[in-house]
Amino acid sequence: MKTLKTAKTPASNLTKQQGLALKELKSNNNDIAVYPFDKGSGLVLMKKDEALQKLKEQVGETKVVKRDPTSAFATEIQKTVRKIKEKISQQEYRDVYPSDPIAPRVYGVIKAHKPEKNFPMRMIVSTIGTANYGLSRFLVKLIQPTLNQNDSRLLNSKTFVEKARTWKIEPGEIQVSYDVINLYPSIPIMAAITVVATLLAQDEGFSARTKLTMDEVCMLIKVALSRCYFLWEDEIHVLQDSGPIGLSLMVVMAEAFLQFHEKNAINQALSHVPPINLKSFVRYVDDSHARFPTTDESNQFLEYLNAQDASIQYTVERETGDGLNFLDVNIKNNGLGNYEFAIHRKQAITNVQIKPHSSHDPKVLKGVFKGFVHRAFMLCSEKHIEEELNFLVSSFKENGYSESILNGVIESYRNNLQSNQNTADNPDECKIVKLPWVPGVSGKLKKAFRKAGFKAVFKSGNNLSAILTASNKCKLPKNSSPGIYKVNCSCGKTYIGETKLQVSTRIKQHQKNSFLGNTAHSGLCSHDSACDGEIRWDEAETIKVEERYYERKIREALEIQRRDTVRNGCNQDAGQYMSNDHWLPIFRRISDPSDVTYQS
Repeated sequence: MKTLKTAKTPASNLTKQQGLALKELKSNNNDIAVYPFDKGSGLVLMKKDEALQKLKEQVGETKVVKRDPTSAFATEIQKTVRKIKEKISQQEYRDVYPSDPIAPRVYGVIKAHKPEKNFPMRMIVSTIGTANYGLSRFLVKLIQPTLNQNDSRLLNSKTFVEKARTWKIEPGEIQVSYDVINLYPSIPIMAAITVVATLLAQDEGFSARTKLTMDEVCMLIKVALSRCYFLWEDEIHVLQDSGPIGLSLMVVMAEAFLQFHEKNAINQALSHVPPINLKSFVRYVDDSHARFPTTDESNQFLEYLNAQDASIQYTVERETGDGLNFLDVNIKNNGLGNYEFAIHRKQAITNVQIKPHSSHDPKVLKGVFKGFVHRAFMLCSEKHIEEELNFLVSSFKENGYSESILNGVIESYRNNLQSNQNTADNPDECKIVKLPWVPGVSGKLKKAFRKAGFKAVFKSGNNLSAILTASNKCKLPKNSSPGIYKVNCSCGKTYIGETKLQVSTRIKQHQKNSFLGNTAHSGLCSHDSACDGEIRWDEAETIKVEERYYERKIREALEIQRRDTVRNGCNQDAGQYMSNDHWLPIFRRISDPSDVTYQS
């Protein structure tokens, strides 16, 4: 409490000119917009008309409908989920059952690494809070363990390099990279469901993970993937014969579909007369790496891949004198029986890093550099490590970091490797408190929490990219998410509530019950019937967006305590799970109860 009471407002880490530039970019300019790079930390300033045209090219032909299908879609999922209610836990049922979902929203990022295609835009769809979001997460958790058993599946660049280091590379062999064209929109849903059912039936561990039958799992997948639509430019666009873009379940379906057909292609290639000598084949999402004795054999295998299903087609990238770029690694045959590995960076790289004076925990700033150092040691061959480390030091030095501190991090990491120590911090066996990072305050709070037996970890606020590009994303109407809300009465009293529904829906329920005189519905309705003042329904405000059940309940109780809305407001009880008054001393120090900026 003393730390918070004596804390001073931190000075801005922007110069006056930077502040003015930021204000100008954030101003309501109807002609210009800022878009982020698809890969890297760069930003693009471009006309909105041009950006919308690029996004339209990616969206393709869609059908614009007047009525939002979200409500009907949610009802369809609700009916399906009720059929399997007795076979899943109460928490799982609560997670998959859509109460009051919102439509998927689309926005775009610039593919700055593809100038040859006039910098196209990648379409991204946010599915958080949608009707099939919870069901998708449930199914992914159910299916993913089966797919993880596939030996060709790569988790990241590190697993690829670890595998490739065990291979015996012949001097004359070739390596190629196969890439699936437009993967997710190309997956045939019904065929993919059949594939998933086949793979799950072959997995002996599947029945131990769930009480659901195979028919019930397929039923859930079908309803989850039955509609593809999104909100764009205040219109609902529907894509026919396509799985929902942006949904995590589509990633799993694509993975299963590729695993199944690639296995068939490999078996056919090995049965070819004479057999195609496929030395290795591994894949990460839609990018595959393969090795052959000859180019002709790589071409023959490409034909087998493309013959599996007309919906899925592959292109090939061949090794050059500079090696082959796969994921973020450059791979080169050194002619001595193995590969050499170096970091590969796309042309859009900006070398812009978090500035050392940014409002971040110093551990985060050092951790970002340490992460790049770790990648260098994990991926690079020994002859390329020093070159990569020198590049990293130079890049971070350009961003304002101390060269001596950077070299110290590298030396410490190197010493830990030599002594076989884990470079990661050992987690404390104590409870964790997450707080926003505030310069000059967070360090003191960390010590105070440590004395009380808690470990304080800090999160950073929005960066410039998030601030400048926020206006490009679809704007939902006010109070369109579940969470904690407040409603004021003209008499000066306040009601605090929580809901899994959209807050706007819950407010309408209060308003209807108040109109009908149903005082038992809530403390707000009871207050409205007894008070001469007017409930300010139109000014209802979401205090905190929160989908998780227990977190909502706890936050509601804290907000009731903070505003003391049982004694001096409209609430009839103090909420759940927070029966103690430990937070009251802090709440009493908050001068303006209406200020909710700390909740970001």
